[in-house]
Amino acid sequence: MSRHNLAGTFLVIALLAALGGCQGSAEDKEKEGAAKTAPAKRDINSLKLTKNQLNTVGVDLVSLESRVLEPIIYANGVITLLPDSKAEVSSHISGKIEQIYVREGQGVRKGQALVKLSSFQLLELQNDYAAAASDAEYLQAEFKRQDELRKSNIGVLADYQAIDAKLKAAIARRTVLRSKLNLLGVKAGLALQGHPTNIVIIHAPINGFVYKFHENIGATIQPETLLAEVIDASRVQADVFVYEKDANYVREGQAVELSFVNHTLAPVKGTVKYISRSIDNENGAITLHVVFDRPKNSPMLLADMTVQARLVGSGKRKSTNTLPRTAILDDGTDKYVFATSEGKGDTMTFRRVKVELLSQGEKFVEVRPVDNLTSAMKIANNNVLAIEAERKKNE
Repeated sequence: MSRHNLAGTFLVIALLAALGGCQGSAEDKEKEGAAKTAPAKRDINSLKLTKNQLNTVGVDLVSLESRVLEPIIYANGVITLLPDSKAEVSSHISGKIEQIYVREGQGVRKGQALVKLSSFQLLELQNDYAAAASDAEYLQAEFKRQDELRKSNIGVLADYQAIDAKLKAAIARRTVLRSKLNLLGVKAGLALQGHPTNIVIIHAPINGFVYKFHENIGATIQPETLLAEVIDASRVQADVFVYEKDANYVREGQAVELSFVNHTLAPVKGTVKYISRSIDNENGAITLHVVFDRPKNSPMLLADMTVQARLVGSGKRKSTNTLPRTAILDDGTDKYVFATSEGKGDTMTFRRVKVELLSQGEKFVEVRPVDNLTSAMKIANNNVLAIEAERKKNE
Protein backbone atom coordinates (compact mmCIF):
# COMPACT_ATOMS: atom_id res chain seq x y z
CA MET A 1 0.00 0.00 0.00
CA SER A 2 1.27 3.46 -0.89
CA ARG A 3 1.93 6.15 1.63
CA HIS A 4 -0.90 8.19 0.10
CA ASN A 5 -3.49 5.41 0.49
CA LEU A 6 -2.37 4.69 4.06
CA ALA A 7 -2.86 8.32 5.01
CA GLY A 8 -6.36 8.26 3.49
CA THR A 9 -7.30 5.22 5.48
CA PHE A 10 -6.22 6.83 8.77
CA LEU A 11 -8.26 9.92 7.90
CA VAL A 12 -11.47 7.89 7.36
CA ILE A 13 -11.00 6.08 10.66
CA ALA A 14 -10.51 9.35 12.52
CA LEU A 15 -13.67 10.86 11.00
CA LEU A 16 -15.74 7.81 11.94
CA ALA A 17 -14.44 7.95 15.50
CA ALA A 18 -15.32 11.62 15.76
CA LEU A 19 -18.85 11.00 14.49
CA GLY A 20 -19.31 8.19 16.98
CA GLY A 21 -18.11 10.40 19.77
CA CYS A 22 -20.44 13.21 18.75
CA GLN A 23 -23.39 10.85 18.46
CA GLY A 24 -22.66 9.31 21.87
CA SER A 25 -22.35 12.75 23.39
CA ALA A 26 -25.67 13.79 21.87
CA GLU A 27 -27.40 10.65 23.16
CA ASP A 28 -25.95 11.18 26.65
CA LYS A 29 -27.19 14.76 26.68
CA GLU A 30 -30.63 13.67 25.49
CA LYS A 31 -30.91 11.05 28.27
CA GLU A 32 -29.68 13.55 30.84
CA GLY A 33 -32.26 16.08 29.70
CA ALA A 34 -35.05 13.50 29.84
CA ALA A 35 -34.03 12.54 33.36
CA LYS A 36 -34.23 16.17 34.43
CA THR A 37 -37.64 16.76 32.86
CA ALA A 38 -39.28 13.44 34.07
CA PRO A 39 -41.56 14.07 37.11
CA ALA A 40 -40.36 12.50 40.35
CA LYS A 41 -42.59 9.74 41.81
CA ARG A 42 -44.46 11.14 44.82
CA ASP A 43 -44.95 9.29 48.10
CA ILE A 44 -48.66 9.72 48.78
CA ASN A 45 -48.22 8.74 52.43
CA SER A 46 -45.75 11.54 53.17
CA LEU A 47 -46.01 15.30 53.40
CA LYS A 48 -43.91 18.23 54.59
CA LEU A 49 -45.22 20.66 57.18
CA THR A 50 -43.68 23.64 58.90
CA LYS A 51 -43.88 24.31 62.60
CA ASN A 52 -45.98 27.36 61.84
CA GLN A 53 -48.52 25.20 59.99
CA LEU A 54 -48.70 22.77 62.92
CA ASN A 55 -49.21 25.58 65.40
CA THR A 56 -51.93 27.13 63.26
CA VAL A 57 -54.10 23.99 63.35
CA GLY A 58 -53.24 23.18 66.97
CA VAL A 59 -51.10 20.09 66.38
CA ASP A 60 -48.43 19.19 68.92
CA LEU A 61 -45.89 16.35 68.97
CA VAL A 62 -45.89 13.42 71.40
CA SER A 63 -43.87 10.22 71.84
CA LEU A 64 -44.67 6.58 72.50
CA GLU A 65 -44.75 6.00 76.26
CA SER A 66 -45.51 3.30 78.82
CA ARG A 67 -48.62 3.95 80.92
CA VAL A 68 -50.95 2.14 83.30
CA LEU A 69 -54.30 1.95 81.55
CA GLU A 70 -57.71 1.27 82.99
CA PRO A 71 -59.01 -0.72 80.03
CA ILE A 72 -61.98 0.62 78.12
CA ILE A 73 -63.52 -2.16 76.06
CA TYR A 74 -65.46 -1.35 72.91
CA ALA A 75 -67.43 -4.23 71.48
CA ASN A 76 -70.20 -4.90 69.00
CA GLY A 77 -73.36 -6.83 69.65
CA VAL A 78 -76.98 -7.43 68.66
CA ILE A 79 -80.36 -7.16 70.31
CA THR A 80 -81.78 -10.62 71.01
CA LEU A 81 -85.02 -11.92 72.44
CA LEU A 82 -85.07 -13.52 75.86
CA PRO A 83 -85.56 -17.29 75.66
CA ASP A 84 -89.08 -17.04 77.09
CA SER A 85 -90.14 -14.14 74.87
CA LYS A 86 -90.39 -16.16 71.66
CA ALA A 87 -92.90 -18.94 71.09
CA GLU A 88 -93.45 -21.38 68.24
CA VAL A 89 -97.11 -22.17 67.65
CA SER A 90 -98.21 -25.66 66.62
CA SER A 91 -101.15 -28.01 67.08
CA HIS A 92 -101.38 -30.99 69.42
CA ILE A 93 -103.43 -32.87 66.83
CA SER A 94 -103.45 -33.29 63.06
CA GLY A 95 -106.04 -31.40 61.07
CA LYS A 96 -106.82 -28.94 58.31
CA ILE A 97 -106.62 -25.15 58.59
CA GLU A 98 -110.09 -23.66 58.19
CA GLN A 99 -109.51 -20.06 59.27
CA ILE A 100 -106.65 -17.74 60.23
CA TYR A 101 -107.60 -14.95 62.63
CA VAL A 102 -104.39 -12.89 62.67
CA ARG A 103 -101.81 -11.40 60.31
CA GLU A 104 -98.05 -11.05 60.47
CA GLY A 105 -97.03 -8.06 62.57
CA GLN A 106 -100.32 -8.02 64.46
CA GLY A 107 -100.23 -7.69 68.23
CA VAL A 108 -101.81 -10.55 70.18
CA ARG A 109 -102.58 -11.36 73.80
CA LYS A 110 -101.92 -14.65 75.53
CA GLY A 111 -104.90 -16.96 74.90
CA GLN A 112 -106.10 -15.07 71.81
CA ALA A 113 -107.40 -17.26 68.97
CA LEU A 114 -104.93 -17.58 66.10
CA VAL A 115 -106.11 -20.48 63.94
CA LYS A 116 -109.18 -22.69 63.56
CA LEU A 117 -108.64 -26.34 62.59
CA SER A 118 -111.01 -29.13 61.61
CA SER A 119 -109.78 -32.53 62.73
CA PHE A 120 -111.04 -36.03 61.96
CA GLN A 121 -108.64 -37.32 64.61
CA LEU A 122 -110.44 -35.17 67.19
CA LEU A 123 -113.70 -36.97 66.45
CA GLU A 124 -111.99 -40.31 67.00
CA LEU A 125 -110.48 -39.06 70.25
CA GLN A 126 -113.88 -37.99 71.56
CA ASN A 127 -115.36 -41.34 70.54
CA ASP A 128 -112.59 -43.13 72.44
CA TYR A 129 -113.25 -40.95 75.46
CA ALA A 130 -116.97 -41.66 75.41
CA ALA A 131 -116.26 -45.40 75.19
CA ALA A 132 -113.73 -45.22 78.03
CA ALA A 133 -116.18 -43.27 80.19
CA SER A 134 -118.89 -45.85 79.47
CA ASP A 135 -116.55 -48.73 80.34
CA ALA A 136 -115.52 -47.04 83.56
CA GLU A 137 -119.17 -46.48 84.49
CA TYR A 138 -120.06 -50.13 83.82
CA LEU A 139 -117.02 -51.46 85.70
CA GLN A 140 -117.79 -49.13 88.59
CA ALA A 141 -121.21 -50.74 88.97
CA GLU A 142 -119.78 -54.25 88.57
CA PHE A 143 -117.10 -53.51 91.15
CA LYS A 144 -119.76 -52.34 93.59
CA ARG A 145 -121.73 -55.55 93.05
CA GLN A 146 -118.66 -57.76 93.54
CA ASP A 147 -117.73 -55.82 96.66
CA GLU A 148 -121.16 -56.46 98.17
CA LEU A 149 -120.90 -60.17 97.32
CA ARG A 150 -117.45 -60.32 98.92
CA LYS A 151 -118.69 -58.68 102.08
CA SER A 152 -121.53 -61.25 102.21
CA ASN A 153 -119.00 -64.06 101.73
CA ILE A 154 -120.82 -65.11 98.57
CA GLY A 155 -118.56 -63.79 95.78
CA VAL A 156 -115.28 -65.20 94.58
CA LEU A 157 -112.19 -63.20 95.57
CA ALA A 158 -110.61 -63.72 92.16
CA ASP A 159 -113.61 -62.13 90.42
CA TYR A 160 -113.47 -59.18 92.77
CA GLN A 161 -109.77 -58.64 92.13
CA ALA A 162 -110.23 -58.91 88.35
CA ILE A 163 -113.01 -56.31 88.33
CA ASP A 164 -110.95 -54.05 90.57
CA ALA A 165 -108.01 -54.19 88.12
CA LYS A 166 -110.23 -53.54 85.09
CA LEU A 167 -111.91 -50.62 86.82
CA LYS A 168 -108.60 -48.96 87.64
CA ALA A 169 -107.41 -49.39 84.05
CA ALA A 170 -110.66 -47.95 82.68
CA ILE A 171 -110.51 -44.96 85.01
CA ALA A 172 -106.89 -44.31 84.01
CA ARG A 173 -107.77 -44.48 80.31
CA ARG A 174 -110.73 -42.15 80.79
CA THR A 175 -108.53 -39.69 82.70
CA VAL A 176 -105.83 -39.70 80.01
CA LEU A 177 -108.33 -39.14 77.19
CA ARG A 178 -110.05 -36.36 79.12
CA SER A 179 -106.66 -34.68 79.68
CA LYS A 180 -105.96 -34.86 75.94
CA LEU A 181 -109.28 -33.15 75.20
CA ASN A 182 -108.55 -30.49 77.82
CA LEU A 183 -105.13 -29.91 76.24
CA LEU A 184 -106.88 -29.28 72.92
CA GLY A 185 -109.33 -26.89 74.58
CA VAL A 186 -112.29 -29.19 73.90
CA LYS A 187 -114.89 -29.80 76.61
CA ALA A 188 -115.01 -33.51 77.39
CA GLY A 189 -118.71 -33.32 78.24
CA LEU A 190 -119.65 -32.71 74.59
CA ALA A 191 -118.78 -36.28 73.68
CA LEU A 192 -120.78 -37.69 76.61
CA GLN A 193 -123.79 -35.61 75.56
CA GLY A 194 -123.61 -36.92 72.02
CA HIS A 195 -122.42 -33.62 70.54
CA PRO A 196 -118.78 -34.18 69.52
CA THR A 197 -116.96 -31.37 67.72
CA ASN A 198 -114.38 -31.46 64.98
CA ILE A 199 -113.12 -27.91 65.62
CA VAL A 200 -109.86 -27.05 67.39
CA ILE A 201 -108.85 -23.45 68.13
CA ILE A 202 -105.11 -22.70 68.42
CA HIS A 203 -104.37 -19.87 70.87
CA ALA A 204 -101.44 -17.50 71.36
CA PRO A 205 -99.11 -18.89 74.06
CA ILE A 206 -97.66 -15.47 75.03
CA ASN A 207 -98.28 -11.76 74.63
CA GLY A 208 -96.50 -10.23 71.68
CA PHE A 209 -96.60 -9.90 67.92
CA VAL A 210 -97.07 -12.45 65.16
CA TYR A 211 -93.57 -12.55 63.70
CA LYS A 212 -94.16 -15.15 60.99
CA PHE A 213 -97.03 -17.30 59.75
CA HIS A 214 -95.93 -20.42 57.92
CA GLU A 215 -99.15 -22.04 56.66
CA ASN A 216 -102.23 -21.10 54.62
CA ILE A 217 -105.93 -21.91 54.74
CA GLY A 218 -106.56 -25.45 53.52
CA ALA A 219 -103.17 -26.77 54.56
CA THR A 220 -103.08 -30.14 56.30
CA ILE A 221 -100.91 -29.97 59.39
CA GLN A 222 -99.38 -32.40 61.85
CA PRO A 223 -98.34 -31.88 65.49
CA GLU A 224 -94.76 -31.23 64.34
CA THR A 225 -95.88 -28.55 61.84
CA LEU A 226 -94.77 -25.03 62.74
CA LEU A 227 -97.79 -22.79 62.21
CA ALA A 228 -96.57 -19.42 63.44
CA GLU A 229 -94.02 -17.61 65.59
CA VAL A 230 -94.99 -15.09 68.25
CA ILE A 231 -92.39 -12.78 69.80
CA ASP A 232 -92.56 -10.39 72.72
CA ALA A 233 -90.27 -7.57 71.60
CA SER A 234 -90.69 -5.75 74.92
CA ARG A 235 -88.44 -8.31 76.62
CA VAL A 236 -85.03 -8.19 74.98
CA GLN A 237 -81.37 -8.24 75.91
CA ALA A 238 -78.11 -7.36 74.16
CA ASP A 239 -75.60 -10.04 73.27
CA VAL A 240 -72.21 -8.29 73.28
CA PHE A 241 -69.17 -10.05 71.82
CA VAL A 242 -65.87 -9.48 73.64
CA TYR A 243 -62.64 -10.93 72.27
CA GLU A 244 -60.61 -13.44 74.23
CA LYS A 245 -57.82 -10.94 74.96
CA ASP A 246 -60.28 -8.81 76.98
CA ALA A 247 -61.95 -11.71 78.80
CA ASN A 248 -60.04 -11.02 82.03
CA TYR A 249 -61.47 -7.51 82.23
CA VAL A 250 -65.19 -8.33 82.23
CA ARG A 251 -67.36 -9.61 85.06
CA GLU A 252 -71.02 -10.14 85.85
CA GLY A 253 -72.67 -7.04 87.27
CA GLN A 254 -70.42 -4.73 85.24
CA ALA A 255 -71.94 -1.50 83.91
CA VAL A 256 -72.31 -1.17 80.14
CA GLU A 257 -73.25 1.73 77.90
CA LEU A 258 -75.10 0.68 74.75
CA SER A 259 -75.41 2.76 71.59
CA PHE A 260 -77.75 1.79 68.76
CA VAL A 261 -75.88 1.77 65.45
CA ASN A 262 -77.75 3.26 62.46
CA HIS A 263 -80.63 4.38 64.68
CA THR A 264 -81.41 7.71 66.30
CA LEU A 265 -82.12 6.12 69.67
CA ALA A 266 -80.43 7.58 72.73
CA PRO A 267 -77.72 5.46 74.41
CA VAL A 268 -78.87 3.41 77.39
CA LYS A 269 -77.25 2.00 80.51
CA GLY A 270 -77.13 -1.73 81.06
CA THR A 271 -75.58 -4.43 83.22
CA VAL A 272 -73.76 -7.65 82.36
CA LYS A 273 -76.19 -10.27 83.63
CA TYR A 274 -74.45 -13.44 82.48
CA ILE A 275 -71.20 -14.33 80.70
CA SER A 276 -70.95 -17.34 78.41
CA ARG A 277 -68.37 -19.85 79.52
CA SER A 278 -67.16 -20.77 76.03
CA ILE A 279 -65.52 -19.09 73.05
CA ASP A 280 -67.49 -18.85 69.83
CA ASN A 281 -65.68 -20.73 67.08
CA GLU A 282 -66.84 -18.31 64.38
CA ASN A 283 -65.74 -14.98 65.84
CA GLY A 284 -63.35 -16.07 68.63
CA ALA A 285 -65.30 -14.08 71.21
CA ILE A 286 -67.18 -14.68 74.42
CA THR A 287 -70.76 -13.46 74.73
CA LEU A 288 -71.92 -11.05 77.41
CA HIS A 289 -75.67 -11.13 78.02
CA VAL A 290 -76.57 -7.55 78.90
CA VAL A 291 -79.90 -6.43 80.35
CA PHE A 292 -80.94 -2.81 79.93
CA ASP A 293 -83.88 -0.46 80.18
CA ARG A 294 -85.59 0.29 76.90
CA PRO A 295 -85.07 3.81 75.57
CA LYS A 296 -88.05 6.03 76.25
CA ASN A 297 -90.48 6.56 73.36
CA SER A 298 -88.83 3.86 71.24
CA PRO A 299 -91.44 1.24 70.28
CA MET A 300 -89.34 0.04 67.34
CA LEU A 301 -86.59 -1.59 69.36
CA LEU A 302 -86.34 -4.88 67.46
CA ALA A 303 -84.42 -8.11 67.59
CA ASP A 304 -81.18 -8.26 65.55
CA MET A 305 -80.57 -4.51 65.79
CA THR A 306 -76.83 -3.78 65.95
CA VAL A 307 -75.45 -2.17 69.10
CA GLN A 308 -72.06 -0.89 70.18
CA ALA A 309 -71.06 -1.41 73.80
CA ARG A 310 -68.61 0.49 75.98
CA LEU A 311 -67.35 -1.15 79.19
CA VAL A 312 -64.85 0.08 81.76
CA GLY A 313 -62.79 -3.05 82.35
CA SER A 314 -62.08 -4.30 85.85
CA GLY A 315 -58.42 -3.96 86.93
CA LYS A 316 -55.49 -2.03 85.47
CA ARG A 317 -52.41 -3.03 83.50
CA LYS A 318 -49.19 -1.45 82.32
CA SER A 319 -49.15 -0.90 78.58
CA THR A 320 -46.23 0.01 76.33
CA ASN A 321 -46.37 2.10 73.17
CA THR A 322 -49.29 4.22 74.33
CA LEU A 323 -50.51 7.38 72.63
CA PRO A 324 -53.31 9.86 73.25
CA ARG A 325 -56.56 8.96 71.52
CA THR A 326 -56.34 12.28 69.73
CA ALA A 327 -53.22 11.07 67.88
CA ILE A 328 -55.09 8.26 66.12
CA LEU A 329 -56.53 8.74 62.64
CA ASP A 330 -59.46 6.41 61.94
CA ASP A 331 -60.47 6.26 58.29
CA GLY A 332 -63.32 3.85 58.98
CA THR A 333 -61.28 0.80 58.01
CA ASP A 334 -57.80 1.17 59.49
CA LYS A 335 -56.00 3.21 62.13
CA TYR A 336 -53.00 5.47 61.42
CA VAL A 337 -50.62 7.94 63.05
CA PHE A 338 -48.48 10.66 61.48
CA ALA A 339 -44.84 10.18 62.53
CA THR A 340 -41.66 12.16 61.91
CA SER A 341 -38.02 11.62 62.80
CA GLU A 342 -37.24 15.31 62.26
CA GLY A 343 -37.87 17.42 65.30
CA LYS A 344 -35.34 20.28 65.16
CA GLY A 345 -35.75 21.96 61.78
CA ASP A 346 -38.50 24.36 60.79
CA THR A 347 -39.84 21.93 58.16
CA MET A 348 -40.61 18.32 59.04
CA THR A 349 -41.54 15.34 56.89
CA PHE A 350 -44.46 13.34 58.28
CA ARG A 351 -45.33 9.85 57.16
CA ARG A 352 -48.66 8.15 57.68
CA VAL A 353 -48.02 4.87 59.56
CA LYS A 354 -50.60 2.12 60.00
CA VAL A 355 -51.13 0.83 63.56
CA GLU A 356 -53.35 -1.62 65.40
CA LEU A 357 -55.05 -0.87 68.71
CA LEU A 358 -54.16 -3.45 71.36
CA SER A 359 -55.97 -1.95 74.35
CA GLN A 360 -57.86 1.23 75.05
CA GLY A 361 -58.15 3.47 78.05
CA GLU A 362 -60.26 6.53 78.69
CA LYS A 363 -57.76 8.95 77.12
CA PHE A 364 -54.90 6.76 75.90
CA VAL A 365 -54.56 3.69 73.70
CA GLU A 366 -51.87 1.06 73.27
CA VAL A 367 -50.79 0.61 69.65
CA ARG A 368 -48.83 -1.95 67.69
CA PRO A 369 -47.14 -0.55 64.57
CA VAL A 370 -47.87 -2.38 61.35
CA ASP A 371 -45.30 -0.27 59.49
CA ASN A 372 -41.96 1.07 60.71
CA LEU A 373 -42.41 3.16 63.86
CA THR A 374 -39.70 3.66 66.49
CA SER A 375 -39.78 5.14 69.98
CA ALA A 376 -37.47 7.94 68.80
CA MET A 377 -40.07 9.28 66.38
CA LYS A 378 -42.45 12.09 67.19
CA ILE A 379 -46.18 11.61 66.63
CA ALA A 380 -48.61 14.32 65.59
CA ASN A 381 -51.35 14.83 68.18
CA ASN A 382 -54.67 16.72 67.99
CA ASN A 383 -56.50 17.65 64.81
CA VAL A 384 -54.86 14.89 62.75
CA LEU A 385 -57.76 15.15 60.29
CA ALA A 386 -56.27 18.45 59.12
CA ILE A 387 -52.98 16.68 58.39
CA GLU A 388 -54.85 13.93 56.55
CA ALA A 389 -56.63 16.52 54.42
CA GLU A 390 -53.27 18.05 53.49
CA ARG A 391 -51.83 14.61 52.69
CA LYS A 392 -54.69 13.81 50.33
CA LYS A 393 -53.59 16.69 48.12
CA ASN A 394 -50.67 14.45 47.09
CA GLU A 395 -52.94 11.73 45.79
